[in-house]
Amino acid sequence: MQKTIHDTVVSIFPWQGLQWGQLNSQIELNQLPHAISLVGPSHVGKEQFSVILAQRVLCVTPLGGYACGHCKSCSLFLAGNHPDLVQLQPDSRGKAIRVDSIRDLNTFFGHTSQQGGWKVVIINPAESLNNNAANALLKNLEEPREKTLILLVSHDPGRLMVTIKSRCQAVRFPVPIFVEVQLWLSKKYPDRNDIDELIQYANGRPLMALSLIGSDLLVTRRKFDDLLNNLTAGSISPIIAAEICKEIDPCMSLDWLYYKLAAEIKSGIKITSPILSFRYMDKLAQSRLLATSPANLNLLLIWEELLINWKQIFITNKSKLPQKPSSNI
Repeated sequence: MQKTIHDTVVSIFPWQGLQWGQLNSQIELNQLPHAISLVGPSHVGKEQFSVILAQRVLCVTPLGGYACGHCKSCSLFLAGNHPDLVQLQPDSRGKAIRVDSIRDLNTFFGHTSQQGGWKVVIINPAESLNNNAANALLKNLEEPREKTLILLVSHDPGRLMVTIKSRCQAVRFPVPIFVEVQLWLSKKYPDRNDIDELIQYANGRPLMALSLIGSDLLVTRRKFDDLLNNLTAGSISPIIAAEICKEIDPCMSLDWLYYKLAAEIKSGIKITSPILSFRYMDKLAQSRLLATSPANLNLLLIWEELLINWKQIFITNKSKLPQKPSSNI
């Protein structure tokens, strides 16, 4: 069983106050459930929140609603070797968390807490559990042990078993409001004049916007948007565009494509058919799911089809519109 822990964040992010207040009150009232799912889009801070919450639960002498950072439990936690904490995650992107890791939790939960308090497990992302692992976890959720907490971090709760979701208290983490992200980034980087652009390209997700700074992702995203605009204008073919797109991380670029379409629709740009655009969004979701699977994908073919369909959606010359919606979408 993998035992790791991320570097600890000092406190929660500014947009997580409601969620923290809710759970901290439950801790103070001794009403914390045995399983909590932290759900919402990626890059809004759920992983960091789970780590801070785990430290708060394990701390022997909490201070001001947070872990003290100085007790023996906190020292072990910060050193990354707390015996009453386990973090489960895939070995690599696209891989699954297997049943053996979940079965090992029976042994972990069966032992007495070495620090005399809670025992905590963080599973991130929870949707990476394969079917056998999910069924094995369900047994732990149905028969919870005293003073045990399972934290499920989920970016795509629709992929979780309904029976698992029903046995967890769901805490939702939506994308923060634009102004809140803008203020947070501006405090970190007061000299930047592209904060709004960063937030826009990150689809409002603060940690994605942060990751764009100091990397080549911002330039890549600008080029990606230009590519789609040129494709719509007819100055580049879908086949050539697909050759370029297949070199970009598929999960990231498919997300970009999804939010680009949503932004175009929101802006009031003319599309051939609302039905086509909604079908296209469904196809993007399916492609995103395939991109996270362990299967060997032909990304070039996927991109060729997606970009051919993209051009169909944004044709503005009515004489060129197809008689019927394309069955490929």
